[in-house]
Amino acid sequence: MIKANKNIKICNLKTKIINVLMISGKKSTGEKILLKSAKKLQKLSTKHFKTLVQMAIINSTSTFKLNEQIVKKGKRKTVRSIPSFVPTDQFRIMLSLKLIKNAALKSKNSNEFYESLSNEILMASSLKGQSINIKTDLQKQILANKRYLAKFHW
Repeated sequence: MIKANKNIKICNLKTKIINVLMISGKKSTGEKILLKSAKKLQKLSTKHFKTLVQMAIINSTSTFKLNEQIVKKGKRKTVRSIPSFVPTDQFRIMLSLKLIKNAALKSKNSNEFYESLSNEILMASSLKGQSINIKTDLQKQILANKRYLAKFHW
């Protein structure tokens, strides 16, 4: 019974990663990117792919999220950022996967996306990389404005 539950969690993580990497609704593209990055990570590191991905997700998971709200005053529009907590673990996992994906897209180190994705996963699992920097900057920005968090009960 325990093994079945563990396999379900692994399968859910795999499907979440594929859903984040999916391009134009094609899951086969997401699967190809995942397989290529897994092979690249196995060449780069001695650790297992699953443990590297789990460590990268744990390290890049944020507890806050910035919601942007457009405020109209006459003809002018302004964007106001409102910090909020991320309530569920499933939502945190998806946000961290999207953060890793966006950091891999922005990196200009390699020609192929799967190479930059595997490098970002490897860096994030060791508390380095662009996704970790983005997360810490967001945390600092939100905690600097504690007046927005005054309404929450700790």
